[in-house]
Amino acid sequence: MTSAMSATVAAMGTSRTPRGIGSRIRQLRVAAGLTQAMLAEQTGIADATLSRIERNRLTPSVRLAEKVARELGVRVDDLFETPKEPKKSTLRPCEAKLLALVRHLDDAAVDDITKGVKLIVAAARRS
Repeated sequence: MTSAMSATVAAMGTSRTPRGIGSRIRQLRVAAGLTQAMLAEQTGIADATLSRIERNRLTPSVRLAEKVARELGVRVDDLFETPKEPKKSTLRPCEAKLLALVRHLDDAAVDDITKGVKLIVAAARRS
């Protein structure tokens, strides 16, 4: 192998390796206020599979990485990179859980849920 090829291989190994993808998924999942069980259900995989991915024991397929990224509200690239400045969630954990429940619903369903929540809040304020 030439020195140029060695340098290329070395650079590829350090730039965007999936080695830390599990840790990154865990970090994003926790920031979103999701449990492993919640994210596993939303992505259609077993809890144990997600656990193995988060412990870097299993590398997810591209299709699974896309599903996970979509449910976490990030780009697939974000699963492979640690941001320079970690974003702090401004949501309380209970708000993040609520958002995770409605994230996959269409706009009409979210509107219906919003109306229901408004009625509940109004009733609670009266009592």
